[in-house]
Amino acid sequence: MSADDFDELITETSRNINELIMLSNSKKCDAEEFDELLRSFLPSQNLGDRSIHLTKFRTKVAVDILSKTSVFVNLVSIYRELGRMAIPLSFLTLNPLPVDKWVLKLIDFQQFLSNYMTVSISFTRKLIKSDIYLTEVRRILNATNTMKMSELVRSLMDHIISGLNTALIYENEFITQRLKDYGLRDILSRCTCRDPKIKLAITIFLTFTYTDISQLHLKEESIELFLNCFDYFIDEGIESDDLFSAFQFNKVLRILALDGENRNKFAQRDIVGRLKLLPKSLSHGTDEISLTTRILSSKLSNDDAIMEIKLLAMEFCNNAIGIEDEVKTFTESYSDDEYIPQYPSSENETDDVECSEVIKEKPQLNGHIMISYSHDDQEIAIKIKERLVEEDIKIWIDKEHMVQDVKILDAMASAVQNAAIVLILFSKSYQDSENTKA
Repeated sequence: MSADDFDELITETSRNINELIMLSNSKKCDAEEFDELLRSFLPSQNLGDRSIHLTKFRTKVAVDILSKTSVFVNLVSIYRELGRMAIPLSFLTLNPLPVDKWVLKLIDFQQFLSNYMTVSISFTRKLIKSDIYLTEVRRILNATNTMKMSELVRSLMDHIISGLNTALIYENEFITQRLKDYGLRDILSRCTCRDPKIKLAITIFLTFTYTDISQLHLKEESIELFLNCFDYFIDEGIESDDLFSAFQFNKVLRILALDGENRNKFAQRDIVGRLKLLPKSLSHGTDEISLTTRILSSKLSNDDAIMEIKLLAMEFCNNAIGIEDEVKTFTESYSDDEYIPQYPSSENETDDVECSEVIKEKPQLNGHIMISYSHDDQEIAIKIKERLVEEDIKIWIDKEHMVQDVKILDAMASAVQNAAIVLILFSKSYQDSENTKA
């Protein structure tokens, strides 16, 4: 593919994404054209020599188009809109009925996002940082736990959890901590769905987000499911030369092997022998497989193993960022400590040179709403937050911003200083607490 052909494809993709956004903003998600545009992002693009061009194409789309604030904000808004139509909000029943045609669209849209998360850590971090995206993900996962799931809803659940796992494969501390803070572990730990694909996806999520080694212990049934799938992805990956899934499973395997009982069961199945079948062409293949082998062989203490896992994760993330730097022509910096703007920063900002319409900025607070509460009032605080997030209002809330390396009173003082509104759930227990008196 020539450079001109590649640039033309990027331009066409940018135009298609903007048309998708315009249809959504015009409440035309039911239009056939919306479905066609959405489907165009799902398959591997016809790029001629796939091995050379596909990763470069998707990475460039992710960092040059999808990460632009005005485009990105509209993407997560589309996700929320499709989510609300697929699994409707219901104030009359705890068992909302899914709407199949919207479930299908949401599955496609989730796959669209996951495709680009796979190749871009910058886009992934931005997506996982979005309150709109994670709030809707949490709402849907909560809702599916209360309903009798159809095959279609199970597929949606699998795609959503797999999307989260795609983010977790970077083993980036910000991404992992963000997903922990949203309480998704608790939701997925309670899931009783017996679908093997969902059970496996949940196992992977819980493994990446563990906080204590004891949480890694798997029952025999779960180990059997995991290893059978690992075997499949090794064989399939070698045959198709697509080792992404095997790469992900290798990362999960070495974390699970930190638990002694898991490690013994893996040894009984000669997992080390299977790992040797993976070609060295696997990303960082030699180091990745060597580390897993040493952990499985009990040649490293858990502390040393965890340190080496972190070092390899940093190398993997740095390489991913390096690939982005090679292809991007657009730069928009952001910090993990900043809020993602909920709307474009300027009325004159457009998503693409071909875009003739301007996405207007909605009215918004200049600051944010601060919510402070006692643990006794957490449930109502979270409900208030979720309702405000639905209106695209920026929120500062104790649970999400109190971290170990920040002084509590300093953090709260800063939040109050920059807030448009301060909401304190001042219960008797909160009033009498030591922190409040201090």
